[in-house]
Amino acid sequence: MLLKEINQVSFKQFGEVVSSTAPYQSWTQTLYDEDVRISSALWHFEREVVIEPVSGVGLLFVRTPDSMIQKFLMDKPVFIRPLVQFCVLPYDCNLSYRIYSRSPKIITSTSNVLTGAGFIPNINVKTLYTVLYQEKNRQFDFRGEKHPFWEFTYVNKGNMICEVDGLPYEMKQGQMMFFAPHQFHVQRSDGKSPLSFLTVTFDGDIVHPDMIADRTVYADEACQRIIQSIIQEERDGNIYSDDMIICEITRLLITVVRNIRSDSVVTRVPTRLKVTVDNNYISECIDVIHQNITSTITLPWLAKQLNLSPSYLSSLFKQKVGRSISEYIRLVRLEKVKDMIGEGRYTIAQISDIMGYCSPTYLSTEFRREYDMSPKEYAKMLE
Repeated sequence: MLLKEINQVSFKQFGEVVSSTAPYQSWTQTLYDEDVRISSALWHFEREVVIEPVSGVGLLFVRTPDSMIQKFLMDKPVFIRPLVQFCVLPYDCNLSYRIYSRSPKIITSTSNVLTGAGFIPNINVKTLYTVLYQEKNRQFDFRGEKHPFWEFTYVNKGNMICEVDGLPYEMKQGQMMFFAPHQFHVQRSDGKSPLSFLTVTFDGDIVHPDMIADRTVYADEACQRIIQSIIQEERDGNIYSDDMIICEITRLLITVVRNIRSDSVVTRVPTRLKVTVDNNYISECIDVIHQNITSTITLPWLAKQLNLSPSYLSSLFKQKVGRSISEYIRLVRLEKVKDMIGEGRYTIAQISDIMGYCSPTYLSTEFRREYDMSPKEYAKMLE
């Protein structure tokens, strides 16, 4: 709730600015001289009123038709329409003001705490404890824990079964969940596929914790970008990375609350590589790549599927996705290799043959280049 200037545009739904109080001198005049800095009540009048600042600096709080509170700097006389709910508080000083009225003042209590102090955040992440991106096999089974701080989990691949204080939840790929302080939570794979997920633990003040706890939520594209930023900041370890992660967690919390309040529903969630772009040709190209990743994919073949020239497709793909088609195919193929390793049904040699690598040695070289470990080391990590 930031401070607004009173003018004919910003204040038009509540009243208007008046240049002089002379026309209202016959109305009942009440002079207020007070130093009350906080209030949980609003006023209204059944007939019009005029407020005139006399000395000091004042803040005018007004309730909107949708029950939100707006805060204005009261530095000029204002005319307020009948039944508009408002109150006046001093801004870090003594305040005198006069109200011109023709009906009694009616006081209504409110759940909002109104104060002349600056904005106090509704969501304030104070402490960051851990940021862990984990990859587990399909036998993953965490017996559970509880702690006096918040925990956030996002499932990037696979499906996770959670129990929170004894209640079961299923977290599908692309879904996330917030565990409130002191909630006992159990996590395990569904037993069908490997599991990759991000866990962040943090502490802070959240005004409406009930809005985010005890529910699974799909990550829309805005949430996806924030989550990827958190992962990237943790991996890069740049100066003030932890500070940036705290900022991103705050953004994520606000975005999730807004999505919940607007009943926003996400039906298709992109994976780390299957990006969403604003071009139908490239969206179709990406779908074709993912559907045929175990086959040999060449630029001329892709261009033919889309009825485009190879040079135009190559240029457009780089512009929209940010990497070349060959690099994108390489990364998608390696992600598929990781999935197959996690399934535990194939040897490295079999995966190399299925995915079209010229040899297991070349597969290992490509894998290490991207993930800084060999396929066997990755399989060992999942055990």
